[in-house]
Amino acid sequence: MTIPVANQGRFGAAFEWLGVERAWDRTRGSADVIIAIVDEGVQVDHPLLGPNIQRDLAHNPASAGSHEIPGTHAAGVAAGRFSEVERFSGVAPDSRILPVRFTSGTGPQALDLAHAIEYAVEMGACIINVSPAAVADTPAVQRAIQYAGVRNVLVVRSAPDANSPMAIHDEDRVPNQINVLSIGEQGQPLASCARQSAHLAAPGFARVPQWRGSGHAALFGNSIGAAYVSGCAALVKTLNPAWGYHEIKEHLLASSITLPELEGRCQTGAVLNVANAVLGPVELAGDARTLTWASLNEAVLEWKLRYRAAFCANVVALFRPHGDAHWRELAAARADALKMTIPGAALRRSTGTLRIACRESNFYSEEIALTIV
Repeated sequence: MTIPVANQGRFGAAFEWLGVERAWDRTRGSADVIIAIVDEGVQVDHPLLGPNIQRDLAHNPASAGSHEIPGTHAAGVAAGRFSEVERFSGVAPDSRILPVRFTSGTGPQALDLAHAIEYAVEMGACIINVSPAAVADTPAVQRAIQYAGVRNVLVVRSAPDANSPMAIHDEDRVPNQINVLSIGEQGQPLASCARQSAHLAAPGFARVPQWRGSGHAALFGNSIGAAYVSGCAALVKTLNPAWGYHEIKEHLLASSITLPELEGRCQTGAVLNVANAVLGPVELAGDARTLTWASLNEAVLEWKLRYRAAFCANVVALFRPHGDAHWRELAAARADALKMTIPGAALRRSTGTLRIACRESNFYSEEIALTIV
């Protein structure tokens, strides 16, 4: 699977590949969902970031410098401000960015990585995007990530490199961590990582905020993929506020798309798909306009599954009459049955909207107008 260079779309080739704009039909994130960017700094006054920054008066960043560049890029990809004029946006433009600066040295207002992760948790972050420059395999950092897990926070980072002594066994120690392999337009890995240390892949190319500028620039790099996953996780969290790291992580992996180029490169052999993750596994089968239902007869409703997910095991047919604020359940079935029979007794003459919803989560099919005669 490749991305033609000419197929840039409004917001870049990666957004076209991941289906981000299709996902926006359902949600663009929420101000209640905070993505912490744990890095060596973020340019908080950038026009494409500033409105989405969660102000933190207790943790003052160091003076501006080039150390801010990677964090600025990650923040822009994950949750940069939507701008039609600039043709730029983050994956979750309505979510909030919490910059948390860390350093491996010493100095005022400078946290080490372990304390930076703990601080992000205390400040209410739902997702923590950890800098690829961070040495995250020390016992102190591992304990900090475990603490994030206790608070149901998902930690996203680039897959450990091949020389990391703890790369293979992260899953047992820190199940709330998801490792991301950045790939190019031809599906090729952009960095060498320990075999099977990555859970899934994501594009390693993006439009990012131009540091100390007002616009954006194109960037290729092995640190970009994690930011796409963080933004997608924020969209899923917005739809399912009660979900913790386990549900979000499992859903991101289940909704990813297999690529032959990734076989043996990561555990799933698949790449992130934002549209799949946000729109859910269920879609109506066939042409919805052919649905003609009579209130005196049984009706058969069919659907297709884009993928299978543990949190979408059962589906319900919901109907909302025109002018009514409430959805009415017509019937229910197992998701893998791919069809359900709706008894005539459940149908009433009405014009309204039909959807198929997953009972265990807030995922549903595209809505269609339906007249029951």
